Amino acid sequence: MKAPEIKIVPLGAGQDVGRSCILVTIGSKNIMLDCGMHMGYQDDRRFPDFSYIGGGGRLTDYLDCVIISHFHLDHCGSLPHMSEIVGFDGPIYMTYPTKAIAPVLLEDYRKVQCDIKGESNFFTSDNIKNCMKKVIGVALHEVIKVDEELSIRAFYAGHVLGAAMFEIRVNNQSVLYTGDYNMTPDRHLGAARVLPGVRPTVLISESTYATTIRDSKRARERDFLRKVHECVMKGGKASNLT
Repeated sequence: MKAPEIKIVPLGAGQDVGRSCILVTIGSKNIMLDCGMHMGYQDDRRFPDFSYIGGGGRLTDYLDCVIISHFHLDHCGSLPHMSEIVGFDGPIYMTYPTKAIAPVLLEDYRKVQCDIKGESNFFTSDNIKNCMKKVIGVALHEVIKVDEELSIRAFYAGHVLGAAMFEIRVNNQSVLYTGDYNMTPDRHLGAARVLPGVRPTVLISESTYATTIRDSKRARERDFLRKVHECVMKGGKASNLT
């Protein structure tokens, strides 16, 4: 049996930071990985280029599913626009923590854009609520059968609470999409990891800071404590938010 062909098209974030959105086609299956917003634009450039899919019409007949890696807006900020304005009625998968936190951030951003900045051409609170009704929560390592051929599985990404890398499998072909991930455990989150034996056909990896050389964990913590100490000694108040 011939292995299904894999095609990858960035609809956003290709040689750019923001509006992460990748269309992956494995054989006859079409999967959207993330649906982010570019925070630097105030027009349609902030959205991924959905016109590439299905000729610019509704996406329901073209996409088999949408997968969201985590709740940051550059990875999920365009989800209500895609689902309720462009049009998608299929399943949207994300981990349970992401499902809980994403609508809070989306509503907060909507308030900033509409209630404070006065923008009218934006998704509404009802758009967010209706979009989230299509979301299916996923547990780590749980194999989800989207249909008879397509399955997905989430792995711990270590980026933020609920962040996940996703394995997408169609027959004997698979893609591992990392989203944002972290390989250095700290006092808040662990390091990204997949189960032993995972051997994807294709790896799609986040690489924004791939060439950045960071100080050691010990040096960063020492610098942080020094700044807190300086703040307190000057009569200030230090708040450590995670």
